[in-house]
Amino acid sequence: MSETTTIDMDAAAVEPTILRDQPAYGVRAKSDRALALAEILSKMLFVSLLGLIALSAIPYGTSHAWWKALFVCVIFTLAIFWLLEGLISDSWLKDSWTLALPLAALALYSLLQTLPIGNSGANAGGVNFTFWTTLSADPYQTRFFVLKLLSLTVAGVLLFRYASTERRVRTIINVIIGVAVVSAIFGILRQTMQHSPGFGLPLLLPDRGYGQFINKNHFAFLMEMGFGLILGLALGGGIKREQALIYFAALIPLWTALVLCGSRGGLVAMLAQVTVAALLVSTVAHRQNSTEEQSKAFKIIRSLPVRLILIVVLIAGVSLGTLWLGGDRLATQLEDSRNEFGLETTGLRQGVSRNEIWKASWKLVVAHPILGVGMGAYWVAIPAVHDASGTMT
Repeated sequence: MSETTTIDMDAAAVEPTILRDQPAYGVRAKSDRALALAEILSKMLFVSLLGLIALSAIPYGTSHAWWKALFVCVIFTLAIFWLLEGLISDSWLKDSWTLALPLAALALYSLLQTLPIGNSGANAGGVNFTFWTTLSADPYQTRFFVLKLLSLTVAGVLLFRYASTERRVRTIINVIIGVAVVSAIFGILRQTMQHSPGFGLPLLLPDRGYGQFINKNHFAFLMEMGFGLILGLALGGGIKREQALIYFAALIPLWTALVLCGSRGGLVAMLAQVTVAALLVSTVAHRQNSTEEQSKAFKIIRSLPVRLILIVVLIAGVSLGTLWLGGDRLATQLEDSRNEFGLETTGLRQGVSRNEIWKASWKLVVAHPILGVGMGAYWVAIPAVHDASGTMT
């Protein structure tokens, strides 16, 4: 009896321990599954953001309303998965709220511009009707601006959240460079081969815009991003020696398309990039050298006379190459810029010179100095202060 009793007591002592351990194993398994799901969502969101970057550059640079609406819908759909992933991993933000807060405040201010502040009555064709008065001259466009701004803010937060490793940051950089290079090649092909409306995209007209963009300056901005990223990688030592030739080869179509597109602001920005790169080349160069001769070489490069000579040579080389490649088209663009800052001399009174547009815009600022006329509503409000015939909108 004594032996039997001892065995029963041991069994009774062991059983509660087993029962207590079982929930712990279950929670751990559940936690592992949750973390695995969060990792899958994280990768899915990051890949979706990469695809959205490439997709947004294709349809006219997302300049049409329905492409903008698609972008907004995709971003807010990804935001739902972001909230789900954050709920599982218990982490939504990574110190990105300081970047998002000013943009969110601007979106809130813009939304307040669309709130009704009263109503007015009117009579048209014998029909009386009442309409709301808002600060915005175009409440619909202002609300659409709010949606776009919020979607871009969320996209920035998502990139800040999921581009959390050096490998992912490099992937984003390479995607942007790849999109810029493909766009540059497409723009060069379009310039040399397009003779009728439509070149891959139906709304592309000959001698209007560049690449897939309706506005050549938007195309130049994309080229600047790719150009600057390659220079940054090269100066910062972010390119392996065996990959350097590939990245430097990518500079050729970017520079060629930037010159051929005829964007004067793009050319000025490119020269600024080259100048800054020359100033930084000795600062960000790798200073840990294995031999004394290399150390002396870097000291010579960092000296002020050598840096000045390098800057002059780079600017002169880029400028001469730009003039040679741009040819008559670039000369015409530069000649036209002289007339854009003066008043028009034609009798049409179109009022489309830069000087006249700036003066009209300043009158609009003086008329609405604090509350404004609404984000996106410039085109509705400017005719009130634009002294022109109205033949050009």
